[in-house]
Amino acid sequence: SALVRALPPPARADITRAAPKVDAPAPPEPEPVDFALLPEFKAEAPDSLKGALSGTESVSLAKLVIQSSNPELFQSSRPTLTQGYEPLVESIAKVILANQELIGNITVVGHTDNVRLQRSNPLSTNQRLSEARAETIANLLVQAGVPQDRIHSEGRAETDPVADNSTREGRALNRRVEVLVEKRL
Repeated sequence: SALVRALPPPARADITRAAPKVDAPAPPEPEPVDFALLPEFKAEAPDSLKGALSGTESVSLAKLVIQSSNPELFQSSRPTLTQGYEPLVESIAKVILANQELIGNITVVGHTDNVRLQRSNPLSTNQRLSEARAETIANLLVQAGVPQDRIHSEGRAETDPVADNSTREGRALNRRVEVLVEKRL
């Protein structure tokens, strides 16, 4: 019996090896959620002011441009919004509030024409004037309910013209405000 146990087995033993472990294929990358805000901003704008609102949009940013030459958005050398444009800013706030879960920070950028301010102007420079214009729009957004901690304002003075400063209409178009709305991805 001890001898029998020492004998080789009557048949050849099968040796099986485990197949190499194959990693499961990686799941496909999720498609970025692309939601268009610009059409909502335009649809919400009052009919009489739709022409003063334009913009561009990408997956991560909606850039709204508020500008008009007739009537002018801002009078030359002044930071106050021309009367009648408040409903347009309120309509922008309404869309922001309706989409808060999709919207991140908001940057309001003020611009001026290239006409130098008179020494008697308390703002003294186009840089300060552009900052004051951005603050005017930012404050109106806050008054309409947009959380202040999500809004930042800045001025760019005459550094980024979109029209010819040699004409009255061109200068009026350069006196504008851009509202940059970040999208949460």
